[in-house]
Amino acid sequence: MNKTNKTRAEMMYRHRLLVTVSATALLGLAYGTAAKAGTDADRPLVWIELDGNLDRVSSPQEPYLPPFDAVGVQHGLLSVGRLQTPPRYSVGEGASISFQPEDSDWIFSASLKYGRSNSNKHRHQEAPPYFNSNYNQHISGPNGYVAQTADYSVKSGEKHAVVDFEAGKDVGLGFWGDNVSSQIALGIRFAQFTSSTKLNLRADPYPHRGDLKYFYPFHQSLLLNQYYQFYKARPLLERDFRGVGPSLSWKGSVPIAGSGGENAELTFDWGANAGVLFGRQRVKLQHHTTADREAYRILAPLTGNPKYTNDHYTNSARMARSHSVTVPNIGGLIGMSLKFPNAKVSIGYRGDFFLNAIDGGVDTAKKENRGFYGPYASISIGVGD
Repeated sequence: MNKTNKTRAEMMYRHRLLVTVSATALLGLAYGTAAKAGTDADRPLVWIELDGNLDRVSSPQEPYLPPFDAVGVQHGLLSVGRLQTPPRYSVGEGASISFQPEDSDWIFSASLKYGRSNSNKHRHQEAPPYFNSNYNQHISGPNGYVAQTADYSVKSGEKHAVVDFEAGKDVGLGFWGDNVSSQIALGIRFAQFTSSTKLNLRADPYPHRGDLKYFYPFHQSLLLNQYYQFYKARPLLERDFRGVGPSLSWKGSVPIAGSGGENAELTFDWGANAGVLFGRQRVKLQHHTTADREAYRILAPLTGNPKYTNDHYTNSARMARSHSVTVPNIGGLIGMSLKFPNAKVSIGYRGDFFLNAIDGGVDTAKKENRGFYGPYASISIGVGD
């Protein structure tokens, strides 16, 4: 066979191969379209889904520390900052509705996810009795030094809500065709996060005598000036973020058991989402602190001054800070579903993370991430054949 005939034979072989492959593809497409048409005739037009979840909340933030807190720590008291850690877990619910018109592979959906968490912490503490190193003795009791005291209660809470509006389309994954469900959707996402920390603080952080009228000669510093200071404060710290922006999501599932159709089917599910939100983050702080100082000066009458003085002062302030921010958002899920013709039950694990969404600072701005991740369970019902 000469070179020209060999070339023609190769071209004819390639042409036949191309025709065979094309015919096979057309037959497969026709079969898949017919099967899908048969399936679409029976599929629900609307799906309603309800879910619940237990999320771990990632929300670092600086605590509010009043000036007298440092004095108490120096004398062995607990810092109120240790009681201001945000709640670690939140309980949430969600709902979504999706609609797929007849003779269309477009799916339109709206969903809401909501979560909340609260914590109440209370600590009462007394520092050890004062130790007088000059006389190698502990001074305590009604006529000696009383232990410094602190009574702190902190109520913390957070709420978060995420709303999505999406339009998606089934895209399929290669040769598997209808065996694998794969949907890509574009949409708009709205997110709102709020948190608050309410404190009720009562502290007596300085060493002082239990009975100011009692003359105690073994400690020189008390001979001329005996006093104590008692503080009360009720600060309130609030943080929030609101933002909206475009989002992109991909969801899919592949059957791992069952035949589908009119029978039950077990599937492995996955999903991923990304987006960017444009919004504002805010911080508000208001506090009202009162202090009472009572002093007993033993030698004051020699100078013409009163023995006892009682001073009272208050300090109130408000602070508000607001910034425009751009917040990247990423998330994903893995899970399993038991599917029926008009119902579905799912369990899995998912997470959503919003970068630099919260101003976690007190005196100055400090951008912090806000994240939610944990197990979920859902049930879906299909209506309208």
